[in-house]
Amino acid sequence: MLRSFLFALTLTLVLAATGCSSGRPTKPPLPTVSVRTATMNVSPGIEVLTHVALPDGFVPSPDYPPMWLQSGQEVAIAGTRNGHTAIIGYSGDGYRTERVIAEDGGIGAPDGRILDFAANADGMVLALAVADANAPRLDVITRDVISAGAASPVSSFEGTFESASIGWLGDFTIPLALQAREVAPPSRDRMGFVNSPPTPAAGASSGLYTINVSGAVTTGYLKLNCTQSRLSWSPDGIVAIGAGSAKALPILLNRSKESCQQFNAKAPIRVLAWQHDSKAFLYWENGPNGAATYRYDLDAMRGRLVVIVSGAATFVGNDQILAFGNSDLTFREAQFSPGREIRAEVALSNASGSDTDVQSLGFNTTAPLLAASTMTYAPPTDSAAIATFSPGSPAPVRKIVTYSVTTKKAFLVAFGPARGGVSMSWSPRGRYLAIADGDAVSAALTIIMPPQ
Repeated sequence: MLRSFLFALTLTLVLAATGCSSGRPTKPPLPTVSVRTATMNVSPGIEVLTHVALPDGFVPSPDYPPMWLQSGQEVAIAGTRNGHTAIIGYSGDGYRTERVIAEDGGIGAPDGRILDFAANADGMVLALAVADANAPRLDVITRDVISAGAASPVSSFEGTFESASIGWLGDFTIPLALQAREVAPPSRDRMGFVNSPPTPAAGASSGLYTINVSGAVTTGYLKLNCTQSRLSWSPDGIVAIGAGSAKALPILLNRSKESCQQFNAKAPIRVLAWQHDSKAFLYWENGPNGAATYRYDLDAMRGRLVVIVSGAATFVGNDQILAFGNSDLTFREAQFSPGREIRAEVALSNASGSDTDVQSLGFNTTAPLLAASTMTYAPPTDSAAIATFSPGSPAPVRKIVTYSVTTKKAFLVAFGPARGGVSMSWSPRGRYLAIADGDAVSAALTIIMPPQ
């Protein structure tokens, strides 16, 4: 499929270059020379809206994809610079006007360190969880992204915290999950059973806080008997999944039931997508049998296997799943023959997995390269973007492929030797794809308009 597309694209470029003799004005041909991101070539013929180099020493974070702020008028890239967290925005003509939106010890966090952040639905307000550098305290700060002035805390929490996870529930409610730092480990008897729980630092309270910022700020608190970690919230804001960490098991948190319970998976997991009605989610786990993506139904409290090894999957339509992987791969083959080349495929399946449509993408990959793949989806255009790899020497070749669920067509939009990290996100209307890639040597933001 990709090979046929590239052939057609080459033919189109040749025709555009030769023009016609009808006398009508013709559009300028699309460039036949690739634009380079920090690490890849954009495929000839792909429209590039902008390409800007990120500041020297700035490394984009793979945990935070590009954020479309101000209803798509600005793109923000989160990362680190000289060991400090920074969020840099690009707006204006060609998204080339650069500014610092928030950074450790600067705007948004003048006296502290940014632990987590999240933009609201329209990208007009940024919520920041900031650990104070001069006192055992955590501040929640809201930053109006249009304003150039300083931001003030809307709520503060005394204590020292192991982790903080912040988000948005609707337009005015900020959920904040805190895990207090322990000052004394739990005591255990000779058999290893816990005699007394760990002792939290003074003033610290673990649990879920909900901060309402519509008018007078109010803060609610829900004490939960679960160790908190980074949360992924359902679209209706009732259920959240804790990813877990080296010190925390994955959890399933329910606000309406004021409860949480351990989730039967090996930490850390990665929540990939939520079903639009909040009744199911997809998650990736590197479990005892190997890595895989699963669908978990909340009503049935049961999961099923979606794709082996790969973590590139999403919900499309009402309850279908689009997954990238290989339909013939088994856990055993992935474990004992990791270097064997296999076809790269996309599969569209129904909720039960009983009806699956599989298509080859025209190149090979391996199990470890599948495990490093990611996917992002744009509901307005029913398009997915897949960041993956194919075998190469001396390094694998990174490929970014877009796939239209409607037309079932795939397009290779960027490629190059694998170096550093890459993260992607679609614009609010799903027409443009923002790509942040690179490492400490060089990094860039590139915005393209893939074929539909």
